[in-house]
Amino acid sequence: MSEKTGKPASGFGGAIAALRRHLLEKGNRFDYGPDYKANGKVLASVRQTTRMYEGMGYTKLVELGNPPAYAMLQRGHREAHIFQPQDPQVRRWLQDETANPNDPAMRAYMLGQSGLSESDLEVAAKPRHYHINEVDEVFIVTSDDT
Repeated sequence: MSEKTGKPASGFGGAIAALRRHLLEKGNRFDYGPDYKANGKVLASVRQTTRMYEGMGYTKLVELGNPPAYAMLQRGHREAHIFQPQDPQVRRWLQDETANPNDPAMRAYMLGQSGLSESDLEVAAKPRHYHINEVDEVFIVTSDDT
């Protein structure tokens, strides 16, 4: 993740701002993958999903909240971001698969929620292509292998 910061921040809000800065670097793209429904809410929490990804060889880099609301994992160059959105507008946006996940209005909203602007973002050294999937009640954003 980039070390560049637009405004000093600390704690949970600062961590979320840094993660959004990383995901929203200029050049990164998002699209929707398939939704998966399991029998009996198999992936009902970030903690449970994180454990599943660790079992597939991913290394947990970050986990935020108690209970966790977000986790970032990595395997090689592939990233996995696991979360349950706390913001109802972000949740609606993610659940509406007819919406453009690269919508400038949503991008501006997410930056504004973290106190960031486009000028705070760097151009991605190697732009990532992220896929957004919902599994039961958990969202998983994964990058392509590079």
